This record gives sequence, structure tokens and C-alpha cells, in this order.
Amino acid sequence: MQPAVDRFPKAPVVPFPVEAASPAITSVVNLLLAAGAASILLGPDKSVKYVSDEAKALFEGAPDMTLRTIESLAGIRVGDLSTTVSKGVRIGNRNIFYSLVPLSGGAGGAAMVFRPVDPLNERDASILGYVRETILEPLRSLRESLQAASSGRGGDPLLTDTASTIDQVLGSLEMSPQSEVQQATRPAPTVTEVVSRVAERFTPFAGLKGVQLQVDAQELAERFRDHEQLADALGVLMDNALHYVPAGGQVVAGVRWMEHKGKPLLLFFVMDNGPVVPESLRQAIFEPSFVWNAASPERTGRGLFKCREFALAHHGAVWAESKTGKACTFFLRIRPDGVE
Repeated sequence: MQPAVDRFPKAPVVPFPVEAASPAITSVVNLLLAAGAASILLGPDKSVKYVSDEAKALFEGAPDMTLRTIESLAGIRVGDLSTTVSKGVRIGNRNIFYSLVPLSGGAGGAAMVFRPVDPLNERDASILGYVRETILEPLRSLRESLQAASSGRGGDPLLTDTASTIDQVLGSLEMSPQSEVQQATRPAPTVTEVVSRVAERFTPFAGLKGVQLQVDAQELAERFRDHEQLADALGVLMDNALHYVPAGGQVVAGVRWMEHKGKPLLLFFVMDNGPVVPESLRQAIFEPSFVWNAASPERTGRGLFKCREFALAHHGAVWAESKTGKACTFFLRIRPDGVE
């Protein structure tokens, strides 16, 4: 049999020519110049390729214009360059709306754009503050309570769906620029206040289970820049503690100021008198690939990899201990880089 002749052969697959990226980068730079915005162009390897004059003026006084310096001065962390990010930040004494815009095509990388925000008038600020205190905070508390109750009932689908719906509503509200800017203009809570607020969110569920929930925190004046991420990490530890502690048990959350080699540290902890984590699992439970089994007779934990990611992003660590064999304590230690 003679093979049939393919009248329309497919074009061969060839590598993308690297040199083709140069015109693309030049075009992006020209566009940023024309826009007149404070902007920074990052290469695919996160190296700084271009800094506009407006960006240099915004970061006036910076020793260098490396990505690490920009992240430190703006209080941001640049992660995946293929994901769009927008948030309100504070640079010097100015409110700035920051956006990370991925670059598609041969150029790769991303553009960082910083836009000044008009100051909120007193009326707008009071309305946004009222919405945050009376709507966002109660919704977060309700979401945490539903998630904890769902895990306590072996993953009740109704509670899980309700918590997911509230989470979607919260996500929509928190993505609004006005909400982010208002948050950026308000002083961050102290680390002691963060611990207390997390404990308050879980107080209703602890009461339903008959668990005594206590806060043992020093009165510290430090304010953590990424306080919402800190609250989320502590919320994961609190959720797990309330899941495993028996009815009538006890959970204690707190924070301590420490010093190591002349440098300060913040040590957060959540302790309960539930079952301990087996020695063989005390490292694995913090890995992203670890699969939580709610029906397992051993204590493992859910979502603990989020705590590990948060700790690593802030030059810290997270681990579990049980010196007595009768109580389990999860520790979260962070260095002062993110403390104001």
C-alpha cells in the first residue's frame, strides 16, 4: 500500500527566537514612557529591566533599584509574574495603588505600575470604615465559624457551600480599590490585637463545642505589615486546634516577643489538650502535597502548608511540639522584617 500524500503538511515546530523579544521589550518601554506613570519593567527572571523617571522619584532615596529594595519600600512581595495583582500600598507618606501586569508574548516578565491615589475625604473615609467594621469583619467571623463547624461534622456539604458563598462575597468586597486604599491608610493592628481578633472569630464555635478558648498574649506595640495574612495563618492553626480538641477541652493562643543573637523575633503559638501529632508526620503535614484525612485516627491537620508558606515568605518557620505527650502546640515564628 502506498502512503497517502499529505497535501497540507504541518509546519515544523521551531524554538521561539530569543532575539524577537527585544523589539517587544522596546515597545513596552515606549508605552510606559508615553503613559508617564511610575513604572518598573521586570524580566522573566524578575530582574529589573527598566525604571521610569516617575518611579525613581517615587522611590527617592533608595540605595538601588533592585526588586528586593522595591518590595521592601512598598511593602509588597512579587510572586508569580503570570498572575495579575492590584492592591493599595503606602510608599513614604503617599497612598499608592499598585498593579502587577503580566507581559504576554515573547517578552515575558511583567510591568509594575504605581498610581497615586487621591486622598479620601472625611465622609468617604467614615463610610468605608463603617462598612469594614460592620460588614467585612462579621462576615469573616461567620465564614470561620462555618468552616470550623463543617470540619467538626466531617465536612457537612451545606455548611461548606455556605462558607464558600460567604468567601466569594468577601473576595468581591475586598478586591474593590476603595476598600484596599482605606485599609492602607489606616494603621495596622498590633500583633496582640491580631491574636485577640482571631480568637474572637472562633469564640462562637468554641462555645458550641464546650471548649475553653483563652488568649495569652503580651501587650506588644509591634504592628505587622501583612497582618491579614498573619491572621489567616493563625486562623488555620486555630481551626485545626478546635477540630481535634475534645469537648470540654482547652485552647490557648498567644504571642511572645523574643530575642535571638541580638535580633528580635515574634513567636506565635496555639496550644490545645487534644491528641498530639505523630513524630513521623511533624514535617510532612506542612508540605503542600500532604493530603488531610478527617477520618484518620492520627492527628494531621488541614491547610497547614499555608502557614508554612506564610512563615517562609517572612523569614520564619512553623512547627509542632508536644513535650508532655498530653498537649500539642503549634509555633509560628517570624523575623522582624515585616514588623513596623
